[in-house]
Amino acid sequence: MASYTYTGDGDREFPTLVLTVKPGDTFEAPADFTAADVTPATAIKKAAAAAPTPAAPSATTQGA
Repeated sequence: MASYTYTGDGDREFPTLVLTVKPGDTFEAPADFTAADVTPATAIKKAAAAAPTPAAPSATTQGA
């Protein structure tokens, strides 16, 4: 089984999985599962981890 995230709008039913998901829901499905508006959950996590982090304040940015 693999984790997937539903990226579409509105609720969606997957009858073969006996599952109803809402936008942003993560769910388990067979590794070969494919559907519109569904992405592997690991792809979402990696994209979020790549977001830049703000720099720590320094003496010049604190107005010292």
